[in-house]
Formats: sequence, structure tokens, C-alpha cells
Amino acid sequence: MLTRDRTGLERRHVAVLFVDLSGFTALVESAPPETVYERVAPVLDELALLVTEYGGMIQQVLGDGFMAVFGLGPASARTAAGEEVEHAVQAGLMVVRVGGNAPLSLPAHVGVECGEVLVSPSWQSATFGVWGRAVTVASRLCDLAGPNTVYVGPQAARCGGERILDTWADGSTTILHARLKGMAQEIVVHGATWPRSRSVSGGDATGSSHYAWDSDTGVPAR
Repeated sequence: MLTRDRTGLERRHVAVLFVDLSGFTALVESAPPETVYERVAPVLDELALLVTEYGGMIQQVLGDGFMAVFGLGPASARTAAGEEVEHAVQAGLMVVRVGGNAPLSLPAHVGVECGEVLVSPSWQSATFGVWGRAVTVASRLCDLAGPNTVYVGPQAARCGGERILDTWADGSTTILHARLKGMAQEIVVHGATWPRSRSVSGGDATGSSHYAWDSDTGVPAR
């Protein structure tokens, strides 16, 4: 349960992660709703579970993706400054790897940004809403990212996200200037793409995945 002030509103510094599946619209156009559900729901369930294992709280689930927030634990469980960003980027990198290996060939694309947000009560099943620029930027970055790609916003990059990406991609990250929809100023975006030709460490022929991390660097083992 979140600790709130008298009005039920609270400002917190969090990392926001958006996940979306590429190819979902084409699947919807070519298959009945029951088939879409049977094929997509297990993939989304696995990706959402993966994100929660790294501290993300699922705020909303859409037909082909979801939003998660890192850094909303109770005061006794809050991470040090910047750790929520590292956890979000780590989770995002694993999401694109697992999504790229899904039997349905529905690769994921991810956007991550951090910043101060307003947390409010909500009627949604998550019981909380999140309001702030970080939410909008993360959503736009997810839209901008291609398949198997994680895009990290400027605030998250400065709070540890750039280091995680660089280590994972051996320094071959993408840096671009982008003007996101509805925003007047360009922002610097850092990105990394997972090669689909590589399999998830520990995966088996049934499609189940066992996630491996490099304990020294804190990034997915390749």
C-alpha cells in the first residue's frame, strides 16, 4: 500500500517503462479475437512477470503492451537514487530478448524514462495512477523504438541507464536526437537493439526461458 498524504496525492521520483509488441495489428487483422488472445496473452503474461521480478509495478495493461513503474515500493523498501532506473532498463533489455524469442515472432519494443511524477489513487486494478512528463516520454519512446529495441530518455540515461545500455551492447548503442509527438524540444535518446539471431541464455526448445545475468556488470548475459 502506498503511503499518501491527506489528499491522496504524493510526488515520487520513479522510472517508467512501456512495453509494446510489434506485429500485433497485423495479427488482429488476420485472426479471430479468440486466436489473438490465445497467442498474445501468454507472451504478455511472461513479459509482465519478468518486469515485476525486477521491481516493476504494472500500472496498466493494453491489448498489445503494458506500462510499469519502478520506485513505488513502501519507504522501507525504496531503492537508492538511480537504482529504479537501472532496474527498469535491465528489465527492458530482458523483455526485448524474451519477446524476440517468442514462438509467435512478436518482438517487443520498449521505452524508459524517469523523473518526478504525481502518484494518485485510481479506480484501476493497479489502484494507483501516475502523472508526469516521464510517463509521456517513456510512452513516446516506446512508440518510436523499432522491434527488439530499448530506447532510454535523457533523464534515465543520466541516472544509470546509459551505462547499462553501453555495457550490454559493448558500447555500440544508438544515440539520436528526436522530437517526440506533442513536444516542442528535441531530446537525446539512447538505444540498444537485441539481435534476434541470438537465443536467450538457458532457453529450451519448448520456448520457456531462464534468464541469465552477468553479476559483475548487472546486465543480461549474452
